Amino acid sequence: MNQPTEDRIKRLEERMEQLERETEPMRLERRLSIPEANTLQAIQDMVARHGPDIAIIKGTMATKQDLQALKMDMEKRFDAITEMQKLILARLPKPPEGE
Repeated sequence: MNQPTEDRIKRLEERMEQLERETEPMRLERRLSIPEANTLQAIQDMVARHGPDIAIIKGTMATKQDLQALKMDMEKRFDAITEMQKLILARLPKPPEGE
């Protein structure tokens, strides 16, 4: 059989340890100045305040196709109203001649 040697196993273990060290999360230690910290906090507050509103707006925004369909539907309704007005006007009594 083709068994790995102890030396090969040791090298693989060392390589695994090296990879684990390389992939550990790095901690960034940087102190923000007071103006930077205040600005960052203000931005975070704005995002937190407006985040839900933005989500609602994105969920309710109409696409160009939606607006085109709405326009066509409104035009059909206006055409129907115009036709109804014509029918009503046709049934109204005509004013006497001479007045």
